Amino acid sequence: MSKIVVVFFLFIGIVFMDFACTKKSKEESNSELLSTLLSQGSPIQSACQRFILTESNCVAVADVSANVCPGLISRLKAQILPQELSTDAVAVLYFDCFSKINLTYNLTKACNQNSFASNSEYRRVQRTGTSSAETSWQEALNQCGSLENSVPPVDSGLQDTDTILGSDPFQ
Repeated sequence: MSKIVVVFFLFIGIVFMDFACTKKSKEESNSELLSTLLSQGSPIQSACQRFILTESNCVAVADVSANVCPGLISRLKAQILPQELSTDAVAVLYFDCFSKINLTYNLTKACNQNSFASNSEYRRVQRTGTSSAETSWQEALNQCGSLENSVPPVDSGLQDTDTILGSDPFQ
């Protein structure tokens, strides 16, 4: 009996590993490798990549961070006020705060990789939706960015920066 149980679990493990290790297309693998290599260059690149990954949990065709992060970083840093405090270190704190609220949104929304067609649709629904998931996310965005007289979460480190966002940088 125990040999049958061991063989059964071994078989299940092999089948599971086969599904978990399915081969990706060469283009997909190359994009992920390039994205990973580029993000290792700086903390702000890594923070942006984490932000994009939180969105990609719910997106069918996700943005490649290597392609979009330079623009997202520029837009974010342009919205940090006062501008003289708009450093990479402060931008990392904002990216991390946005990543955290995206993860909460994803859990609340119970989304999967087919929930949204693209990152832009994901962001549009977050900003215009009226469900409890979207309204909670909108309040959290205001807190992260100190928008509409909101105060950032204590654990974000943003309160210590004396900065605010002029507006939503990813709209």
